[in-house]
Amino acid sequence: MTPGARDRPAADEGSEKVARILLVGDVRRLVELLKNYLRRTTCRILTSRVGEETLAACRRERPDVVFLDASLEDPGGVEACRALKSEPMLRSIPVVLVASRDMIDHCLGAGCDDVLPKPVVQEEFLSRVRRFVALRERGEGRIPVSLRVEYRSPAGDRAAYTKDLSPRGAFIKTIEPLPVGSRLRVTIHLPKGRPPLNLRAEVMRIVRRPAAHSHLLPGMGVRFVDPPASDRRALEEFIEERRAG
Repeated sequence: MTPGARDRPAADEGSEKVARILLVGDVRRLVELLKNYLRRTTCRILTSRVGEETLAACRRERPDVVFLDASLEDPGGVEACRALKSEPMLRSIPVVLVASRDMIDHCLGAGCDDVLPKPVVQEEFLSRVRRFVALRERGEGRIPVSLRVEYRSPAGDRAAYTKDLSPRGAFIKTIEPLPVGSRLRVTIHLPKGRPPLNLRAEVMRIVRRPAAHSHLLPGMGVRFVDPPASDRRALEEFIEERRAG
């Protein structure tokens, strides 16, 4: 832990809340690297450029933690941190500045909650994330299975099939995925005469039609929102039965 950084408890491990992580930087390589480090975790990734766009994103999205790129050549990240910490409605949002080691004191003086040294290493980045939010590995309890689903959203009613399923969510195969953050109603048809499950869900990630050489299927990963206990048990029992069978 960086000396002088302030501690804030991570979210409860049993919580259904999905962390919102804002990655800010004008160097696209760094933002893409951090996104790649989060690819196997269950979280919502937001991005913005340094400056007023950062403040606007924080006001709109209320992220659980912000990672800001900072450098001596471009003081925009440090200034954005100062601006966030000076705004009463935003100052409680944890800010981690991504900077060279010789900037640590300068960054802490801007009011950040921690510093992530460059060059960025995955383990150090994830440890900073986990200081402020709970991360879960995607795929926990997940099985590959093709089940018919119907989903209703403001864009209309559609039918498709799952690629995989867990008690927390599913990946739905479709060439027309809905935007990240979309809320929808999902009906999942379980086999062997089981009653269908009617669940609320949120789109957490999308895969658009990939290049011909890619193994990825187009579609969208959805998280179930506050599923009833009976439906969650039905999902868990179905998954365990498929594993045992």
